[in-house]
Amino acid sequence: MVNEYKKSGVDLDSVKGIHSAIVDMLSKTYKNTVLGAGHYAGVIKIGDLNLAMHVDGVGTKTLLALKTGILDTVGIDCVAMNVNDIACVGARPLAILDYLALEKEDKDLVMSVLRGILKGANYAGAEVVGGETAIMSSVVNGFDVSCSVLGKVEKLITGKEISPGDLVIGLPSNGLHSNGFSLVRRLIDEGKISLKDYGEEIMKPTAIYSNIILSVLNKIKGAAHITGGAFSKLHRVTGYGIDMTMPDPPEIFKVIENAGVPHDEMYKVFNMGIGMILFISEEHVDDVKRAIAEKNINAIDLGKVTKDHSEVILRTYKGSVLHL
Repeated sequence: MVNEYKKSGVDLDSVKGIHSAIVDMLSKTYKNTVLGAGHYAGVIKIGDLNLAMHVDGVGTKTLLALKTGILDTVGIDCVAMNVNDIACVGARPLAILDYLALEKEDKDLVMSVLRGILKGANYAGAEVVGGETAIMSSVVNGFDVSCSVLGKVEKLITGKEISPGDLVIGLPSNGLHSNGFSLVRRLIDEGKISLKDYGEEIMKPTAIYSNIILSVLNKIKGAAHITGGAFSKLHRVTGYGIDMTMPDPPEIFKVIENAGVPHDEMYKVFNMGIGMILFISEEHVDDVKRAIAEKNINAIDLGKVTKDHSEVILRTYKGSVLHL
């Protein structure tokens, strides 16, 4: 079967191999590291504090931001990609730095993206303490934006406490979020998806989940932000098997699939309507779902942790069974 994402220039298998080599190199530097590369954030111990750090960007979504003129949402994306990840290890975001690289000077673009970063940071309860802007005409095509975040770990959760029988619930995504855009852009360029019809939907910002996770931190065993690599990310938090039945996804995912992406590949690239997954013991699941509902979000029952397989089993909205 043709791998559409690989045709678009992203080979997920190759990327995983590179990540493994990087983790091996970085581990040789650890001194105060509590949680190193390979999880959702790095954690170091300074005195009595565990501090989490992470850095991420929004990828080639920036190119569609230029085409649509919707620029502020990628600033929110950039914050979300960072604060959501450190929340997965139990950290509250404190401070954010941004890095904006441009092909040419563009004050309006800078101000629009910065407004989004500030909006996202304010929602997450973090301060933007500084940043860097660079003009690199021979390097950058359009612009690139990334953020780094520093957070205080309130309760370290790595997924080690997850055990068979624990329940798995999902928090709905806000659409595509910030992953799979090399593939989406190719489909747009080939005329298979109309940017005019779906531009606003495609550019919706990544949902910020950190406040939700922190509000239920004492009653969850693990959390997984569904970003690049989609549901294969669940292997980061547990070696046990996971059996999930996925809900009917929002229309935009069906539009992408109908444009020529194989059904199984959709679940390897996109969040398919689930942006965050929580692992909870059965005794606490009602309390967690009630707390989430108080924030006007409906948690989705997905499945449970199993002892039979160290793989992720997804039952898709079309009834297919995928093994990741």
